[in-house]
Amino acid sequence: MTARKMDNQTLDEIMDNMLSSVIDSKSHVFGIVEDTRSEYENLRVELEEVKVQVVEKIENTARLDLLARTAKQRLTEVDQNYMKYTNSEIKAAYYIAQNIQEDFLLSLKEEKVLIHKRKELECKLQTLLEKLQRAELIISRISIVLNYLNTDFEQVSHLLEDTKQRQQFGLQVLHAKEEERLKLSREIHDGPAQTLASILMRSDFLIKTYRQRPQEDARKELSDMKEQVRNALGEVRRIIYDLRPMALEDLGLVSALNKYFKSLEYHNHIEIKFENYGYENRSLNSKIEVAIFRLIQEAVQNACKHANPSTIFVKIEFFRNKINLLIKDDGVGFPVELRQSENSFGLTGMKERVELLNGHFKIESIINVGTTIQIDLEIKTENEVELEI
Repeated sequence: MTARKMDNQTLDEIMDNMLSSVIDSKSHVFGIVEDTRSEYENLRVELEEVKVQVVEKIENTARLDLLARTAKQRLTEVDQNYMKYTNSEIKAAYYIAQNIQEDFLLSLKEEKVLIHKRKELECKLQTLLEKLQRAELIISRISIVLNYLNTDFEQVSHLLEDTKQRQQFGLQVLHAKEEERLKLSREIHDGPAQTLASILMRSDFLIKTYRQRPQEDARKELSDMKEQVRNALGEVRRIIYDLRPMALEDLGLVSALNKYFKSLEYHNHIEIKFENYGYENRSLNSKIEVAIFRLIQEAVQNACKHANPSTIFVKIEFFRNKINLLIKDDGVGFPVELRQSENSFGLTGMKERVELLNGHFKIESIINVGTTIQIDLEIKTENEVELEI
């Protein structure tokens, strides 16, 4: 027993040292991410300015090219009929043609420089974006390790026999929690955060150029920005709702899904057909209801975001010890094998949630036809042992 306590104490000391090191590493990586994101936003603003300059320079070059052609024609006419013109007129024709040609060549050179600069900025932005994605992946993995090291192993040790079992138990629970956190962070990053970054960039650009732009263009730009803010607010409210669907506790699973589908129909302008069989006579564990709600929510949201469907069909069948889910859309479809090989977050999260429920997950998709998801869950009744989800 003494040796076992000593082993646990030694392990705790090692983990404390690892914890400090991981915290420092996470702070360092996070600082790099923030610096990179700041550089990325600055480059985006600079790129937009260069794009405007390119357009203006192309228009100026085209104008000078037209003037140069006109001056050249004038010079040709003077050369062919020089007896009709005075020396001063001939010199003026040569002088104008030469100056316009020089201005044209200079503008053409500046145009090429700006185009080259635009391409360089686009390449730098792409490189920075890839760095950001890799750094965010590292942070998410560090977070998993950090949460794992922060776990109170003393209580778990009474239930588990050895270090290997302790690791498997902790990682399984933490992995499920971290997947939810990572999903939420990605939704915020890809939704409201991107929208707000775009608004910030457009506002900076508008401030720098508003004197040079017509008043009507400025009004339109502000109107577009207002619409972006409205959409971002709606996305934030959706994410808050997704964190905990309060209607699920108040109304029950079917009524909560009906309310959720109506909200999606309104905001996404699609039709969602919902059917359920056998729910009236069922009393489900609250954790099972939350799990079913999350699975359907993930499948429907994926369809709305990526499939561009006109109709989504959802069906739930309740049996004594089994629940069948069917989510089908008429969207663009995708190669299932390719998406799985790319470790799609949405599909992976759904599959893992189903596996935690000891269920079966099947997905079929045909390009330009649609996607079908089938989920079969083996469940226990209220008086049976409660499932850990």
